[in-house]
Amino acid sequence: MCLTTHALALFLSLLAEDRVATEPGRITVLAEAEDAVWVRSDRHADDRWCTMAPQLDAVARKDHD
Repeated sequence: MCLTTHALALFLSLLAEDRVATEPGRITVLAEAEDAVWVRSDRHADDRWCTMAPQLDAVARKDHD
């Protein structure tokens, strides 16, 4: 899943500051179950950040069924 910088900033603004860790080109949302890592994408013409968190969550749920 990918979001524009603006959309990701709106999402992150809903979270407590202690739940977000940043470094150049990488943002980590700290969660109880598993952290979600967002990385800046070079594959898109516009400015986007992408994460594999939804796919990883789906796989984890299948493993627990």
